[in-house]
Amino acid sequence: MKTKHIHKISKGITLLIVLSCMAALAAAGQILYESSGISSFKLKQAEDGSRVIQRTSQDYQTYRSYSEVDGDQLYLIGSAKNTEEYLNAEGISGSISWSVRKGERLERVLWGKTEAATELNVHDSYPVLVSGLGGCCAEMTGYRLFNLEDGRLLMSFNDFKYRQKVTQPFSLEVPNSDLAIRYFGLLSQDSTRDRDFVAPAPGKSAVLLIKYANEMLRQKLQVDMEVADGYAASVLDVKLEKDPAAPNSDKIEFRDDQATLWNIDGATHPAQVSGVILTVTIDAGLGSKTIKIPVKNDRLDLGSAQIPGGVSIQPLVQLGVF
Repeated sequence: MKTKHIHKISKGITLLIVLSCMAALAAAGQILYESSGISSFKLKQAEDGSRVIQRTSQDYQTYRSYSEVDGDQLYLIGSAKNTEEYLNAEGISGSISWSVRKGERLERVLWGKTEAATELNVHDSYPVLVSGLGGCCAEMTGYRLFNLEDGRLLMSFNDFKYRQKVTQPFSLEVPNSDLAIRYFGLLSQDSTRDRDFVAPAPGKSAVLLIKYANEMLRQKLQVDMEVADGYAASVLDVKLEKDPAAPNSDKIEFRDDQATLWNIDGATHPAQVSGVILTVTIDAGLGSKTIKIPVKNDRLDLGSAQIPGGVSIQPLVQLGVF
């Protein structure tokens, strides 16, 4: 018994020595890239007696990808954020400056941007980042989805689930395929930004924009509907569903706002992207109306859509439809 006890102590000491050596080597290792920033907090009172919280913060987020061609790639998204939060009234404003780097020493600056924003979130699995601009009262945070590699704006959207952290709109992923992720975004008149609606159909009001993108915006649709006097349109529900008319749609998997299209596992051509239905329910004081638009041939197919009375949809952007 005494011998076993001594043996356990010996193994513990050996492990401690190994871990200490590893920590020492890491501390003494070569620094490939380094950056630092300033964080601050201020509570101010204006002449009218209102109080404001001012925050300044620096953040560093990373994204990692791997491919047979490029190998292991590490991206660094460094950002500086300034926000003002108003304590006497609901609301927030701010600005964020950020840059995206990659390389063995993170020496390559891919792109950067400064804009009015109150949050910046990098996706864990997809090469995208999202900026968000909060607002006041009933306004919905306006989000923008950017391509991480080149900074291309893919779409603007709102989050109708009001999540604490938003890293994407709805998405479609084709497993075992080189096809890019597809994204759905919806934006209402309550958004803090990017309400680029056009004139609605006669007798109706413009209430919602629906967007579909991969490496770039492919479609933008405007939903117009009849609105009762004294009412504003409200989006009650948005979701993706399996399309029973699509072959093998029972194989599709959903996880939160992500759909994995196992029905077209290994697909090589965009025209194969299909199998889901975008379902949107809106109430404008005349009873709830549900719109169903299937994805067929890698597009939102208005020809097969279910559009209730009092609602019309006009296409504003139609690119690359197969």
